[in-house]
Amino acid sequence: MKEFKVLKILDKLSWLYTKAGVDYNILRLIINTKLTMDGRRKSTVFNNETNKKKKESNEFYKALLMYAFIGIFLALMLIFDINKMYLMSGFFSVIMFMILTIFISDFSHVILDVRDKNIISTKGIDNKTINAAKITHVFIYMTYLTLSLVGVSFIVSLKYGIIYFLIFFIEIILIDIFMIIITALAYLLVLKFFDGEKLKDIINFVQIGLSIFMVVIYQIVPRLFSIIDISKINYNEKIWHLLIPPMWFAAPLSILYGEEITIIKIIMSVLAVSIPIISIIIYLKLTPTFEKNLQKLNNNEANIKEKGRLLIKINNLFCKDNTERAFFNFAIGIVSSEREFKLKVYPNLALGVVLPIVFMMPGIDRNNPIGILESLRNSRQYLSIYAFALAIPNILIMSRYSEKYMGAWIYQIAPIKNMSSVFRGVLKGVIYKFVVIPYSIISLIYIMIFGPKVILHLIIVFLVLISLVILNFIILKKSLPFSKKFEATNGGESVGIVFIHMISVLIALGIHFALSNNKIASYIYIFILIIFNLLLWKYSFNISKEKLMNQ
Repeated sequence: MKEFKVLKILDKLSWLYTKAGVDYNILRLIINTKLTMDGRRKSTVFNNETNKKKKESNEFYKALLMYAFIGIFLALMLIFDINKMYLMSGFFSVIMFMILTIFISDFSHVILDVRDKNIISTKGIDNKTINAAKITHVFIYMTYLTLSLVGVSFIVSLKYGIIYFLIFFIEIILIDIFMIIITALAYLLVLKFFDGEKLKDIINFVQIGLSIFMVVIYQIVPRLFSIIDISKINYNEKIWHLLIPPMWFAAPLSILYGEEITIIKIIMSVLAVSIPIISIIIYLKLTPTFEKNLQKLNNNEANIKEKGRLLIKINNLFCKDNTERAFFNFAIGIVSSEREFKLKVYPNLALGVVLPIVFMMPGIDRNNPIGILESLRNSRQYLSIYAFALAIPNILIMSRYSEKYMGAWIYQIAPIKNMSSVFRGVLKGVIYKFVVIPYSIISLIYIMIFGPKVILHLIIVFLVLISLVILNFIILKKSLPFSKKFEATNGGESVGIVFIHMISVLIALGIHFALSNNKIASYIYIFILIIFNLLLWKYSFNISKEKLMNQ
């Protein structure tokens, strides 16, 4: 088993564990085993990266490098000599958000590990050693994460003096403690009223949210700097600021920097120290209840929701035979229930929803804020909706993979004579879930912004999207739906498909742009797209079952 360097540091503190009545040798073995297993766990920020050739790579350290890269940009915030109350409030807001979401998304298994009680305690190891191992495990994670995110900021903070650095350092420790306790108490609240399945769903939503944040933030932040003059930022104190935790930690640094000392800032400084300490006391008192409720995580019974009437009508309307209907339902069930699938698809889908709005920003006249809506309606910025098409390749590629891929034996024994019905049903289910629903949301936003005249163009784009889905399916190497393990993703094929797809989107965008000011030409284009789609649906799915089975 690999020997981790952090254990050598831990060895120097072994006397503390021994003095507390902990079997240090056992604790060391538990920590080493957990760190080895955690190194194989794929981090959320790399949820789309799957390469079976790199089995020995430590995903945890790769994630830390990504967080350290983000930490460099956070450190740049501290360089600006602007109002420290405002600046540090923003800094701590980002740090608290990052620590909380990363800890929930990537390190929840540390707090929620029920295997210790079920496996280790049955080997004669006392609870004190097991609990000490869990606390140490959490501490190691938080230390790594904090140094990655704030390590460079620690160095930059020395610019303002050693006292400023020490206060800043202590505050980061308090924030770590506060975020850990907040996470644990949130888990306790969920487990108090719901089962473990609901908590797993919440964690999955946080993972998806973090992934979305990581891929979207680089698009939004540069544009914010272009419209905000940071040199003119001033902090105006309000009593309700006492309810905002990041401001608690900003207040002592603001005072130390030489800014105005007020009663509210003094109260904030007291809250910055007292609230984390109080939260620790509350957590320690609730620990027995928390450990008891953790056993609910062993309850894996998911509530099966009845299929909605609307979905039944859609199924009957667009699926022409029973096989097609069955696989439409099958696809909807898989993509709605599998956490790994959602984690790999939803961030890209969210990017597809956000990017059309982001790409619309360059067309906004910032010198005339009042006339923004009018300027947009007189432009062709609605064509930015083609950015949604960027999500299509990932959706189709991932429709070949599943957590329960070993269940693909059903294709061999099921009396399926025509595989075209299988692919049509799955593709229609995927289109309904990942194209129709999100595109409808974007369309409503565009109609509110650009007015009813944009409906014609939205119809054109929708028909283009359906064409692109089928064309991507034609180009992709054929594989049975949801029959492959996620780790087997072919990165080379993905790059090729995305490149071809991008060219197709640009061609479609160019045609639409050329026809956009001519209504008659637009109606003719719609007619051509409808015929083209009908032909694609008719002739694109003649695939041999024997050929698929022999792959």
